[in-house]
Amino acid sequence: MGKARGVTYIDARNRLDYEVRARAVVLAASMIESIRILFNSKNREYPNGLANSSGILGRFLMEHVAFNGIDGFFPQLAGRAATNDDGPGESCLYIPRYNYGHRDKKRFLRGYRFNFYTGCGVGSGPGGDLPGFGAAFKRRIKELYPASVSMSGYGEGLALASNYIEIDPGGLRDRFGIPQVRFHTSAEYEHAFAIRDEMYGQMEEILRASGAEIFPYEKVAPYPLGSVTHEAGGCRMGDDPRTSVLDKWCRAHDVKNLFVVDAACFVSHPEKATTHTIMALAYRACDYLTELLRTA
Repeated sequence: MGKARGVTYIDARNRLDYEVRARAVVLAASMIESIRILFNSKNREYPNGLANSSGILGRFLMEHVAFNGIDGFFPQLAGRAATNDDGPGESCLYIPRYNYGHRDKKRFLRGYRFNFYTGCGVGSGPGGDLPGFGAAFKRRIKELYPASVSMSGYGEGLALASNYIEIDPGGLRDRFGIPQVRFHTSAEYEHAFAIRDEMYGQMEEILRASGAEIFPYEKVAPYPLGSVTHEAGGCRMGDDPRTSVLDKWCRAHDVKNLFVVDAACFVSHPEKATTHTIMALAYRACDYLTELLRTA
């Protein structure tokens, strides 16, 4: 196990290279950029990327299973006066892990969540769902806008080795001359379609039970990875250096003073947003690093 000496960086104002030395290096550049930095920090000992003796750096990328939601309206609220609902109407209801504990025979793993949007918020409201043109069309939109409801959700995305990034083999570089990455990903796999189908059915059932009328909609394929901007994985934690890049403290197996504390360390990707988990893991890793430095 080696040690990192510090970091080098380019000053964007003068494009000069600088080096900063440190007892420890904490990488938190966001998932994609952290992986790119590790790939581009290769040396003779790690020709395929720093801390990549396992060969899995950049693999097992994850993103939530996501797709278009279902829109509708509540007839009993049609025609009411419009109000400013940007605050309470924006994701006013949230159901986490909706199917928790349902262990009957399903074609997907783990769970999903639902969000609701209601009232007079920013956006087209029912305008995107209604046919028509002219004055009558405008009146109908105005009538249904305060009664509108939209329901959507995210499902757990699976960690698949086939979803990965690598340094672009064609030599693509950024404006500073640093190699860029190329993506090899697909969101269209059996688990994703199965969880999508169940979520559509549950959304319809919930909206109809609440008294809503549903606009016609089309089932679409799960959105490509990155669409939700909840991407995670690629520099995963684990106890075995052969199958992971980081240990349980987010410290690199190969470089004992290097930590990666953004979503790249994730091993799985539940239906919830990533921010609080990133914060908790970073806090935990920094506590551990503080104790290491104190006792060194």
